[in-house]
Amino acid sequence: MSETIIEALAARLAAHGVCRFFGVPGGDCSLDLIEAAARHGIEFVVTRTETAGAIMAAATAQLTGAPGVLMTTRGPGLANAVNGIAAAKLDRAPLLVLADGHEPHQAHASHQRFDQAAVVRPLVKAESWLAEADPAAEIEQLIAIARTPPQGPVYVELVGQRIRAPLPAGATATPPPPAAPAPAPAAVAAAEAVLRASRRPVIIAGLQAAEPGAAAALRRLARAWGAPVLATYMAKGAFPDTDPLAVGPFIAGAAEDALLRSADAILLFGADPIEFLPTPWRYKAPTVMLTTHAFDREFHPWVAEVVGSLTDSAGLLEATVKPGGWSAGEIAAQRAAMQAAARTGTAARGVSPHALVDAVVAAAPDGARIAVDAGAHMLPVMALWPSELPHGALISRGLATMGGALPSAIAASLAEPERPVVAFTGDGGLMMCLAELATAVQAGCRKLVVVVFNDAAMAMIEVKQRRRQFPARGMDYDTADFAAAAAAFGWRGFSVAAPEQLAGALQQAFAADRPALVDVTVDREAYHSLLPALRG
Repeated sequence: MSETIIEALAARLAAHGVCRFFGVPGGDCSLDLIEAAARHGIEFVVTRTETAGAIMAAATAQLTGAPGVLMTTRGPGLANAVNGIAAAKLDRAPLLVLADGHEPHQAHASHQRFDQAAVVRPLVKAESWLAEADPAAEIEQLIAIARTPPQGPVYVELVGQRIRAPLPAGATATPPPPAAPAPAPAAVAAAEAVLRASRRPVIIAGLQAAEPGAAAALRRLARAWGAPVLATYMAKGAFPDTDPLAVGPFIAGAAEDALLRSADAILLFGADPIEFLPTPWRYKAPTVMLTTHAFDREFHPWVAEVVGSLTDSAGLLEATVKPGGWSAGEIAAQRAAMQAAARTGTAARGVSPHALVDAVVAAAPDGARIAVDAGAHMLPVMALWPSELPHGALISRGLATMGGALPSAIAASLAEPERPVVAFTGDGGLMMCLAELATAVQAGCRKLVVVVFNDAAMAMIEVKQRRRQFPARGMDYDTADFAAAAAAFGWRGFSVAAPEQLAGALQQAFAADRPALVDVTVDREAYHSLLPALRG
């Protein structure tokens, strides 16, 4: 029996290290793909929504280095995945989006029909119908495109008549993995000129610093210079948070302002402006950018922009700065000030946000990874949780979508079943993906704990509403019992309404023999002082 195109697709995915893929199947090509993948040892994880499936696939790619794979049916399946595909684009995750299309003999059909490629075209780097003379080569090219910086999604529309056909004869050469360009000598010279004149540089690590090899280069560079390090949210853990040179997160806010204004140079190490807030660059020190790729938009005219391997660029610049410009006491004071800012705000009822984070830090097993949803709660979490490894915190920062923490945590639990995972989410974010609690149980996740900041509100937007002196309107949710909802899906559920209940509930959650959710009543009033302290 000759090999079919769908068999070739499954074989190439397996060859690139894909172990599982995610999505919601339809009744056509999805069935062929599930069977072909199983024959190549690739597990299919059925999710409750396509958006959650896309987020799981993207997180899997970030953690494993293999491309993520999402499968949807035609029409509503693909349409429902758009938010997750957008997250993969803006969070720089290599993702193959495989969707059913209409057969050639269905030209008369309008049911569930629209131009699917046109819908996702602004979000993908390439599109294909596997209709070229050498489909195996086409698959390889698509994977290479998805993995070339800036990494992102590609779209493949599957048509049964095509994918069930025999693979055309002829050998297909596997292209080598994409290589970063060599740093341009002129750009390196411009960076050297800035850094040789510097005695007090600050390093801001960005999402590219979490990639293989880059984190080690970052650690060598910072220690050679004795320079303080800030990390964007997606770079958290690329430089260990417990290192004496680590200060905390970079959000271009009030908490890190004093440090950056006392610097005489700033090095952006793999920082991608897609993570930055949409405000102008506010720092006067000359800034050098090290990046693996150029950017679509010029965020700021950096003094020097060195494009190439971060490891190579760091090696070329390692000897440019002599250590000693920063004292250990100065750096420790900056770190203490940031953590104090993250602990701003008290609770008149329930638990304060920072007290909840501190309690989880104290209770969590060593080596735990976290996933963090968008919302006000992410500020104390990202400032206070200590990460030691690249991708130690999974968070959407390019798109900054809500509803990402639980799917990302499920993906992390499946990728590394023995590593504990903690998902920090607000009540609003969890409600956007609540059905994925069922996915976690069905997929066999074990060491997974969800912590819900249940403040019955869109807390961050409420802060902005009050700042603009608008009436309090439209930000409240009815109170939800997430512990009971989790129990209905087969989780262990715990409710915490007062600080004295917190330690015991967390201890039981981390000791549970199945996924556990801790639903904590949080006083949202604390955010009205916490956000100004960190963001300004």
